[in-house]
Amino acid sequence: MQGIDDRSPLGNRILHLAQQHNISDFIVTPFEQLSYRKNGDLVIDSFIYQPSEESPITPGTKDYAMLIGSLRFRVNQLVTRGRLRWVMRLLPNDIPAPQQISLPPQALKAYLEAENGLFLICGATGSGKSTTIASMIKARAERRREHIITFEDPIEYILPTNLPSLITQREIGSDELDFSQSLRASLRQAPDVIMIGEIRDGITAEIALQAAETGHVVIATMHTSSAAQTVQRFLKMIPIERIENAMLSFADSMRMILCQQLLLDGHQERRFPVHEILFPYDSVTGMIRRGDFKRLEHELETGITKGMMNFEHSLKMRESEGWQSNRTKKSGYSDHEVAEFLRNEELAQSTETLAR
Repeated sequence: MQGIDDRSPLGNRILHLAQQHNISDFIVTPFEQLSYRKNGDLVIDSFIYQPSEESPITPGTKDYAMLIGSLRFRVNQLVTRGRLRWVMRLLPNDIPAPQQISLPPQALKAYLEAENGLFLICGATGSGKSTTIASMIKARAERRREHIITFEDPIEYILPTNLPSLITQREIGSDELDFSQSLRASLRQAPDVIMIGEIRDGITAEIALQAAETGHVVIATMHTSSAAQTVQRFLKMIPIERIENAMLSFADSMRMILCQQLLLDGHQERRFPVHEILFPYDSVTGMIRRGDFKRLEHELETGITKGMMNFEHSLKMRESEGWQSNRTKKSGYSDHEVAEFLRNEELAQSTETLAR
């Protein structure tokens, strides 16, 4: 994506749109209308990107970061039907404080006080995982003298250098080529905290467990939607011949699973987070060791007095703060529309039965 800056037509249009509230992603395709997301919804703009020259097309995808003016973007380049397309995630210049993103205090406390163990920050794409993890790392770096090493693809938030902690940010592709080798080598680089941008495979999962077991704090993200699903997805990445030991290691090393969603408040035209938190109490670790993952959902419901919470409880807390969620079903229909459809279907079936 060459020649795109604040003086180019595309760069100028993106900068203009980015000044609006709650803009997150831009989707750019040559000779097509620019698309972007506002409050998670896709918007088609009137601007058409017309590059002055064609870019060479190489099959596959590519991740990198770029600047347009003073704004940073995480870019994923892909090819669709022989044409290039870029998906650009707008990255805030400033890392918000945990209170600004409504991070549950018990989650932050667990991370700030930890001397070792595995912390997993989970959610769907666009749910704010990168912002949450950057906020948590900065909060810890402000309070402790430690060596924090991050592995990112690409680097999304630039962490300050004027903190008590020493921060080593490493970008895959520019600072390192092999993710798993560089992650394994980090254990010999005197880290206190290791941040893994995303756990995607079994090798990364096993190294994360090893680091957590050997006295390091490991914080990482996963693309999962619930705490129970996170446990299962993590362990499924481990080869079957080592799964039993991995279950024991995970139960011993896990310090917190924090899952989050962003919901839209239509009245305020802003999104707000809700969370699910799982802590390693004896009942939880026992279920993990036995592989009894289905009961973890129930444990979240009954563990509220211990600091755990499910999304339903978190939503009630947000509503008490004045937020209102107008959630719709994944089908795109509201609860009322779904209920009305089911009533009509039931009535139609009853009428058909009587006709027979």
